Parts: sequence; structure tokens; C-alpha cells
Amino acid sequence: MDIKQKWNIPEEALKAAFDKLEIDTQYYPLFVERANKALNNIAVGYEPEQDDIDGSIDIATEYINIYVGQIEAGLSETWAETFANLRINEDVDDSAWKTYWKICDLQNREQADKDLAFFARFLDSNPKFVENYINIFINGGTINDTYDFLQLYDSLIKKGKSEVYAIEYALHHIDTPDDDYCHQYATKFEECINKGIERGKAYTIAEAYEDCYDRHYSQDNDLEGKKFIDVYIQGFEYAVVNDIDSPEKFAKDYQAAYYNNGEKPSYVAKGEYDDIICKLLAD
Repeated sequence: MDIKQKWNIPEEALKAAFDKLEIDTQYYPLFVERANKALNNIAVGYEPEQDDIDGSIDIATEYINIYVGQIEAGLSETWAETFANLRINEDVDDSAWKTYWKICDLQNREQADKDLAFFARFLDSNPKFVENYINIFINGGTINDTYDFLQLYDSLIKKGKSEVYAIEYALHHIDTPDDDYCHQYATKFEECINKGIERGKAYTIAEAYEDCYDRHYSQDNDLEGKKFIDVYIQGFEYAVVNDIDSPEKFAKDYQAAYYNNGEKPSYVAKGEYDDIICKLLAD
């Protein structure tokens, strides 16, 4: 609810404060508006004192600096206004996130994405940062996440890892900062891509592999445990690639058949996947 305008800061105080900012005079009316609004939000039910006036000018100064910075970086007026209002009380990541989705609601996703691209360049003009920040931001990441990603990605490339592996490892590390799990995930994803499996399915398989690794491979050098996982994933991968319903169930049936009477058992179970599994085990 807007506070009724009752108090106005003396013009000389406003001009003196604005002159110190060294920004274009076109922003002076907005500065005045924000300062007086702040004062009327502060001095409710009593006549404002000098501390109230000074505090209101400080609020307007912070707001206008943020607002002008966004406008001059190419952001839309709606983004600049929303972001500046939020940024006064919140950190930059939360402010950007809330602003982005407000633009989506008020205008559309296309405008929000356009603003986001300008905002990324405002943060850091490095093309690598801009490209990866946008992707990481959309998935809920932060500015620091982006810098951590770039640092980890570069270190992996220097160690001779492929670009596919390095990207997926570094992205996964944002949410799962465990080297073993990131390695399992990135390795399986890279393996799928090298086989020609489409990216969406490769992500599904890599996630299943990591989850299975988490649940069944708790002991160091547990070769039998790893083999148990690999057999499950063989079935899971086949089901995903071939669009078989319930890949988890198929993988479990395949795994059970594989371990029934040794590595290549005579298949005797009766189920909806019998013919497929029997053929897979015979290959």
C-alpha cells in the first residue's frame, strides 16, 4: 500500500546530494521521487527529523545508482526498477532471480531472457561467463556458481578431459560437490554421447547410474558391487534408448536374469520382457 505523500525534503538538500552522484540530470526527478517516498515511509505519524531526511536521501542514492547502472547496461526500465527495489534489501542473486520471473509474469519469457543476457554482460563481459551464467542462472545457480564452474571446467580441460566430460562434471559439481559422484555422472554421460545417444536420454542414464552408484557401491574397490551396478545400467540404458516403459523395472528384471545362474544364465523367468532380455543375454 502506498503511503500518502505528506513530507517533502528541502530542494537544496536534494540537489546537493544528487550533484555528488555525477549522473545525468535526467534522473533527478526520479531521485527526488524516491527520496520523498522513502521519507514518507519512515516518518509516519510524526514530523521528520534530520536523521530521517538523511536516511531517505541515502535510500534514494542507493536506489538511483543501481537503477542507472542497469539502464546504462542495456536493461529494460521494468528490469531496472524491479531489480533496484529488490537490491536495496536483498543480495544480487535473489534480486536477479525475482526480477527475471517478474518480467516473465508482466511481459513474457522472451523479454526476460533478453534482459538476462544484458544482465550477464553487466556482471562480466567475458563471453565464457555470459554464456554459462545464463544457463546456470536458469537452473537456479548463482554468480559464484558460475565462476566456480569456469574454474573447475578449465582445470579439467588442462588435465586432458574432454569438453563434454568437463562441462557435465563442473555443472554437476554445483549441486553435488563430491568428486566421485561427479566423475561417475560425467563419465556415463560422455559414454552415452560417444555412443550417439541423444542428450536427454544421456542425462537420464547418467542420473540413474549415479543414483545406483550411491545406493550400491559404498565400499572402496568393491568390484562385485560395481559389476552389479553395471549390469543394472546395461538394462536401464537399453530400455531408455529403445523407449521401453518402466526402464527401472526392465533393468531390475535384466539384472535378476543376469545373476540367475552365472553371467550368462539360461533364462527361465516369465514376464513381459522375457523375449527381449533373453536375446540381450544371448548376444
